[in-house]
Amino acid sequence: MKTWDVVIIGGGVIGLSLARSLRHSGASVLVVDKAEPAREATHAAGGMIAHCDPGNPPALARMIAASGRMYPQFIAELRAEAFESPDLREDGTIAFPGDGESPACKGARSLQDEELLQLEPLIALRGRAYFMPECSVDPRKLASALEKAARKLGVDFVTGSAVTEVAVLGGRVTGARTAKSFYMAAAVVNCAGAWASQMKPFGMPTRPVKGQMVCVVPPAGVHTAGPLIRHVVRTPDLYIIPRSDRRILLGATVEEAGFDKHVDADTVQRLHQAAIHVVPEIAQMRIHDAWAGLRPGSPDGLPILGATSLPGYYAATGHYRDGIMLAPLTAEVMTQLLKGRSPDFDMTPFSPLRFL
Repeated sequence: MKTWDVVIIGGGVIGLSLARSLRHSGASVLVVDKAEPAREATHAAGGMIAHCDPGNPPALARMIAASGRMYPQFIAELRAEAFESPDLREDGTIAFPGDGESPACKGARSLQDEELLQLEPLIALRGRAYFMPECSVDPRKLASALEKAARKLGVDFVTGSAVTEVAVLGGRVTGARTAKSFYMAAAVVNCAGAWASQMKPFGMPTRPVKGQMVCVVPPAGVHTAGPLIRHVVRTPDLYIIPRSDRRILLGATVEEAGFDKHVDADTVQRLHQAAIHVVPEIAQMRIHDAWAGLRPGSPDGLPILGATSLPGYYAATGHYRDGIMLAPLTAEVMTQLLKGRSPDFDMTPFSPLRFL
């Protein structure tokens, strides 16, 4: 029977980033996904690398800042390995924060109406606004590049088969079991996102948090050199994310709705109207698509990262809205742990052991 050093449960951006990183370190890796890689939260995400959010707890803010610093090199390496571009856009973010909020990052600055008009002449809002040196990626293109790079490096994949059980013998992990097969490994990492709680008998305390999003595109026959706006725009009510292929994403709701991924027509219209209030020209664009994804929330709002009390069993889940943003750092520190080294980043606040 073939064995691996590590079996990763879940092929989203976290699982794929970790698989690639582990292969670079010399480990043999198998990724097992219940469907196709990156078809859940990653596929539905907006892709903002939003390291200036003032609402993050201090421990999470430090992790986000560290991962944000890694992103340019992370993307450059992926481009070289996969010959694909994740559409990294570094134009920055224009934010209209809520009362009492201000950006919490180096390089952020307030905008007067004149500079705001110069940066984005189509934005209709005025008042307190900030420029923030953030970036964004297309999560679907990022996942495609990660999967291609992982496969080139020799990562094995099993798709369309959900892990039903983490196997244990003699008090330590021996692999992962699906309905059809058993995959033997020295270590298993639960990267199953919103489904991480379902790994018998050692699930992680995650829950699904629904988010609905809308994609608008220029009218048929209208050709422009780039997107309608250049910057990500954030308000208390929504965010607007331009893509280099002229699509614009509008998002996103935060709903405690279990595993329901139904798209609500009223919600689509509400997001569309909110975006038109910010950028009136969006009224001339047509709604191309709408979808819902399930973010992996945790009881305290922090990711669940590190070794569990069961030898050989690890978790890398519970990233909530920050999975895309935290992928580079998560992959690095989890690789260090799995290779028996002390992580370069303090992982204590994120340990699964805090829930014991």
